[in-house]
Amino acid sequence: MSADGRGSDVVEVVLGADGRAGGGEEELRAGLAERPRRIPHRYGYDAAGSQLFEEISRLPAYYPPRSERKLLRAHGSEMVRLSGATELVDLGAGSAEKSEILLAAMDENGVLRGYTGIDVSRHPLRAAARRLRGRWPTARVTLVHGDFATALPWLHGGGTGRLMAMLGSTFGCLTPPERVAFLRALRACCGPRDHVLLCTDLFQPVDTVRRAYQAGYSGDRPVRRLFALNTLTHLNRRYGADFDPDCFEPEAVYDVPLRQVRGELRSTRRQQVAVPRLGLTLAFAEGETLVHDVLHKFKLSELVRELESFGFRHRRHWVEEECQYAAVLLN
Repeated sequence: MSADGRGSDVVEVVLGADGRAGGGEEELRAGLAERPRRIPHRYGYDAAGSQLFEEISRLPAYYPPRSERKLLRAHGSEMVRLSGATELVDLGAGSAEKSEILLAAMDENGVLRGYTGIDVSRHPLRAAARRLRGRWPTARVTLVHGDFATALPWLHGGGTGRLMAMLGSTFGCLTPPERVAFLRALRACCGPRDHVLLCTDLFQPVDTVRRAYQAGYSGDRPVRRLFALNTLTHLNRRYGADFDPDCFEPEAVYDVPLRQVRGELRSTRRQQVAVPRLGLTLAFAEGETLVHDVLHKFKLSELVRELESFGFRHRRHWVEEECQYAAVLLN
């Protein structure tokens, strides 16, 4: 595969001058200045983090991937038909396993022409491209390595009749300011025949959520613990930081009034952490938390109002009733 597609059936595009999804240093600097300090969630998804999240998605207690697959298998053909799309644009593609359900529905309807996968992590995206090319060799496949801030402007004017799909819980992981920026950029890049399919968690009973998000912190393979600590390892490697993962204890907190699940790293002692490439020294008190992941649980009416406030029109929605997971189609 090559950056311009020559000699390859897959076109790869790298956005950002440093080849690392546009850098994002100001975003990280701003997060580390907040109280509590926050690491933007995309820093969890280097190659190791992406693989760990795939393991998390297979935990028996973690219902969102199963609920989403159930929705897509039951209604994917209807989603494709209503959108009239011939190309799937996968916003936060990861391994693209669930996206493959929508591609299969397009193929069955005889409309599949292309797939564009967007992600900050290259390794799962390249593996997905090989799998998709093997299954649909005539479909055009484009990989875009970048974040939404760089990828959405790149998509502007790139075609019509696209289904811009944000699967998984990515939308809920965006902070309110990040959601504003994302929805503005998404609205700007959509053509008149494009549609958006957005999947997200709804507000569920407390026990259901706690079982789902506290699983994986202990046992022989504590994948959630490893995922959280890998975020620190990623910052050490990328920014020359000296976080000591042994001095942070990962945990999940469900803030019911805010309808928010937070992945936190609690400092086990008083310590200082240097981040030389950002020119920062961070002082942590014993017990101070560093937030590495946030997931908002929406009410459906709240979600639709927010989306429509950016000029989208609600076409239809589907809800997986057992675990309250939703897919919303917009244009």
